[in-house]
Amino acid sequence: MKNPQAPFATTSLDELLREAQAAAARDEHGRGIELALRAEALAREAHDKASLTRALRLLVMFNSREGLAEQAIAAGQAVLPMLREAADDAARADVLCDMAMAFLDLGLNQEALDHVSESVEAARACGDARLLCLAYNRIGLAKAHLGRFEEAERFLAESLSMARELGSAEETYRALTNLGVVASDAFDACESRSDAAGAREAIDRAKRHGEEALILARGSGNAYREALTLSNLGRYLGVSGQDKAAFVLLDKARALAQAHGHRSLGLACEGNRAELMVRLGRHDDAIAILKEALGGAQELYANSMVQDMHRQLYLAHKARGDFAEALAHHERYHALTREQLEQRNDAQSRLMMNRLELDQARFGAERSRMEAELQRVRAEQMAAEAERLQDQARELRRYVLADPLTGLGNRRQVERELPRLLQHSARSGEPIAAAVLDLDHFKRVNDQHGHAVGDAVLTATADLFRARVRGGDLIARMGGEEFLIVFAHASPSWAREACERLRQAVQDHDWAAVSPGLAVTVSIGLCVRAAPVEAAQLIEQADAALYEAKKAGRNRVVVADSYDPAAPQQRLL
Repeated sequence: MKNPQAPFATTSLDELLREAQAAAARDEHGRGIELALRAEALAREAHDKASLTRALRLLVMFNSREGLAEQAIAAGQAVLPMLREAADDAARADVLCDMAMAFLDLGLNQEALDHVSESVEAARACGDARLLCLAYNRIGLAKAHLGRFEEAERFLAESLSMARELGSAEETYRALTNLGVVASDAFDACESRSDAAGAREAIDRAKRHGEEALILARGSGNAYREALTLSNLGRYLGVSGQDKAAFVLLDKARALAQAHGHRSLGLACEGNRAELMVRLGRHDDAIAILKEALGGAQELYANSMVQDMHRQLYLAHKARGDFAEALAHHERYHALTREQLEQRNDAQSRLMMNRLELDQARFGAERSRMEAELQRVRAEQMAAEAERLQDQARELRRYVLADPLTGLGNRRQVERELPRLLQHSARSGEPIAAAVLDLDHFKRVNDQHGHAVGDAVLTATADLFRARVRGGDLIARMGGEEFLIVFAHASPSWAREACERLRQAVQDHDWAAVSPGLAVTVSIGLCVRAAPVEAAQLIEQADAALYEAKKAGRNRVVVADSYDPAAPQQRLL
């Protein structure tokens, strides 16, 4: 008898693919990845395009479900052109749905919606109701990631209705499970804004969906699904006050997960138990569970789980009065949050580069195939492809150099462009001006109106500035509420007038339309110097002038000591 845990029970390509498909039915994602990777390698060696397509499709699915988003997307980008070429709409719809989940894991919500929208089109093209049901399910999850829970539940409810019409236990279970999770997320959102009625209704929906999903999970004979559903339902019962029943379900979930080797799921059960204990004031018990589970999560590199455990430990230690321990976990939680954002940014950059590499590889294959054709046609294709790659490269550079909230340049853009402007000023002999602009009392805006309004103020301010600077000027958000504008070849009088126009535009803007009672002003420090001048000196003197503007009462422009072409290095007053 073959050992299912052996590295590879067979070396036949067809058998590897069959074993990988069987692993998918058992939700053995890690094993499935090993089998599919081996099948991919053999298919490439044999130049077996059909088997390669099957292996890549499996890799998209397994990696997506295992949380390996970047690998799932890379496999999807490799297989989608093959599926489009083969006009296999059913397989394309399936792959696009899994890729959408991977994009959601990386925080690329728009890309996720683009892929799931294409999956709806593909499912309709092939007339496959099951795939259309799956696509609606994924749209619901995408909406939930955007915090639009009502829309999410509407799409998931439509997916559930389709699944029931199809008589598909698999899709019915999937829709019920996701409906429960989204309703639970809606509960958390309502609870955070003290909406008791909304929270109660949301968790009641989650419990109903979880109870029905548990019946299907038990009927499927799939231990992973049963443990997952028990864990979810235990959490729903716990936050609704049914703590005894919740602990029973969570203990069953943990035991089932451990018995079948689903270690990550077992740790998630522990996280749910600890959350419930924190709610019940059993902080010592919660801390003991979390400390033990934290080590396991770190061994598995389950960073999201580690992050949540540090958050729970922070809450438990804080409630117990252990403020030093609470602070340590709070700092670790935020450090992990920053790391997660950096990893997402890195992954997004790598994905863009991988897309470029895939495009280049396809271009190479196309070039080989077209060598027998006319030189004119081949040259036109090469030019079109090169232009497209340049556009993608420009998009990648824009992503690296842009502030994600306002679309303005960031510090890296300033470090890149300011030396060029200073060199131009030195060659032309014309002065250069730097203005540091800082929104007045911005913390008060966030405190009184909320961070969403604060973000809207920053975006609107950026638009006001962008509309009032010249094409050759440099404008950037330096961080927080501080902006920098560098005016090339600007006389002192012109630069001051330009800053006054910016200040007046902010003061006169209809901020009440953003939030009732809102008023926003800006303080500006301006420095005009002749070349040669160092970038650091130029900005430091503008920053010092900004300090004087703040000190003098805000909502004003203060200029550093007057510009003198004969003495370009003079200091601030």
